[in-house]
Amino acid sequence: MGVVLARVDFRLIHGQVITAWLTRCQVNEIVIVDTELSGDEFMQDVFKMAAPKGVKIRILSVEEAVRVQQNNEFEKNRVMILFKNVPKLDSAVRAGLKLEEIQIGGLGGGPGRKAVNNAITLDRTDAETLLELEKMGIKIYFQTTPDYPSESLQKAVAKL
Repeated sequence: MGVVLARVDFRLIHGQVITAWLTRCQVNEIVIVDTELSGDEFMQDVFKMAAPKGVKIRILSVEEAVRVQQNNEFEKNRVMILFKNVPKLDSAVRAGLKLEEIQIGGLGGGPGRKAVNNAITLDRTDAETLLELEKMGIKIYFQTTPDYPSESLQKAVAKL
């Protein structure tokens, strides 16, 4: 019980997360930590419809997520925490969310980004933020799906 996977993936709940990671980690609750999304009822409904039956979905602000963790509410289920991007992850950790490891699963494309692991891209800003989080004792690794090998942050950053 507790947080079994914390993942950064710009797609949040999508096919790979549902079919591969939920099964592999036996997740029965998905928590999206996103302050803006926590105030958007329409988008919350969209994400709740994307989840399979039997999986609880919560969309929490950063402050709510920290409070929920402090109240040991994550210990009631096998929880996957999702973040849309590295800045959202960083703000949650700096606000007090405690995470032992983070899986980087998808950061999207764009100018200045380079593919560093399968289809996962990275830019210098995200790399520096992740390196700072790693210095705080959080294990950070890159992995798209369970059948694709994982790679350390250090190896991914070396490809920039």
